[in-house]
Amino acid sequence: MATYPPLLIQMASGLFSPLLSLFTKTNPKRIILTSFHGNGYRGNTKVIFEELCKHPHFQPVWLSRNKNIVSSIKEKFGTDRAEFFHTYRGLKKVAEAGSILFTHGTSDYPFLYLPRTALRIQTYHGLPTKRGEYLRPKSDKEPSWFHRKILEYRFKPITHFLSSSPVVTEIFSKRFRIPENRFLETGYPAYDTLINQTFENQKAETLFTDIPETDHLILYAPTFRLLSKTKWFPFDDFDPLKLAGFLDRYKITIALRSHPNESVDINEHRQYTDRIISADHKTIEDINTILPLLSGIITDYSSIYIEGLLLDIPAIFIPYDLDQYERGLALPYEDITPGPKVKQFDQFQQSLENIVQGTEGSSEERSGVRDLFFSFQDGNSTDRVIQFLEEKLLNKR
Repeated sequence: MATYPPLLIQMASGLFSPLLSLFTKTNPKRIILTSFHGNGYRGNTKVIFEELCKHPHFQPVWLSRNKNIVSSIKEKFGTDRAEFFHTYRGLKKVAEAGSILFTHGTSDYPFLYLPRTALRIQTYHGLPTKRGEYLRPKSDKEPSWFHRKILEYRFKPITHFLSSSPVVTEIFSKRFRIPENRFLETGYPAYDTLINQTFENQKAETLFTDIPETDHLILYAPTFRLLSKTKWFPFDDFDPLKLAGFLDRYKITIALRSHPNESVDINEHRQYTDRIISADHKTIEDINTILPLLSGIITDYSSIYIEGLLLDIPAIFIPYDLDQYERGLALPYEDITPGPKVKQFDQFQQSLENIVQGTEGSSEERSGVRDLFFSFQDGNSTDRVIQFLEEKLLNKR
C-alpha cells in the first residue's frame, strides 16, 4: 500500500523549498524526474530516467511521494537514484537541478518551488484527441479568472514541451497557451519500446493471474467522464450470454481498463464469463507492457488507440455519447478514428470477429492517422531527448 506524507509536511516543505534554492548551487548534471503528480512510475519520464541511469555524466534522481516507489527504484538502480519528495535530501536535489521533467505540469511537484535556472520539461502522458485547459470543451470562451491562474501555475513555468508531430504541437500549443517554439518534436520516449518490440517475449499469463487460455487479447479502455459514469458495452441489444459464447468460440479475452479516476465492477461481467478480466492501473501500471500482446483495442475517445497504431493494432470505436461528450474533441472524430464505429451489439460482435479473422480492412486508414501523429517512427525518441539535454546542460559552466 502506498504511503504519503501528511499534507502539512508537504506544505511546509513547499514553503522551505524557495529558501533552499537561494543557497544551493546549480548542478547542470542533476536531472530530476517524476510522473503522475508525484505518485506514479510510468510514462515518458520513466523511460528517460532509466536511460539516464546508464549515462556517463548525468546524475538522474526520481522523486516520489510514494515510499514504495522510492524503495523499489533504490533497490534496482542504486540508493542515489531516488528520494522521497518532502525531505531535506529531496528538496536539495530539486534546488540544484539543471533540468526537471514531469508528465502533468508543475503540479507533479506539489507545493515545491522549481528553480528558474533549471530546464522545466513537460513530457506529457498521452496524445491530444480531446480538448481541455485553454482549448475549452465545446467553447471558444476564455476560462474563468480562477481557472486561468491554476493553468498558469501548472504550465507557464514550462520551458520545453515534448511533441511527436506538427499536429500534436499545434493542438498542445492551443490547449496550454505555450508558444510553438517551446516544443521539441523529438517523439515520445515511452513509445520507443513499442517500436523496438522489447516485449516480444512477454506473455499474457505473466501479466494476468486469472486469464483463461487465450488466442486473442482485446483491450477495452474508454476515456474518463466527469459529469457521467462510463457505460461499458453500451448497446440497447447487449446480450452478455451471447458475448460469453462468442468469446469462448474464438478464445478471446477482453481486458477492461478504466481511467485512473474511475472504476469498473469487474464482477458484474465475470458472472457471465471468465474471459472478461481487469487491466486497471493496479494490475497494469504501464500500458505499454500490454500493447504488444493485443489483437485489438476497443475505445471511444481515449488516445490509447493512437499509441496502438505504432503496432498497427486494429481498433473498434464506441462513441455512444459523441454529441454529449463533455470535453469535446480537438480534431474531427471521423478523420482520426480508423476503424468501425459501432452502435449495436451485433455490429460490435461482427467487428471483433473481423479482427480475429484478419478481415477488418482498415490498415491504410491506420497508416494515415499514424503519420499524422508520429513524425518519427524509428524508436529513437529517447536518444533525441537525451541529446537535447546534453547540448543544453553539459556545456554549462
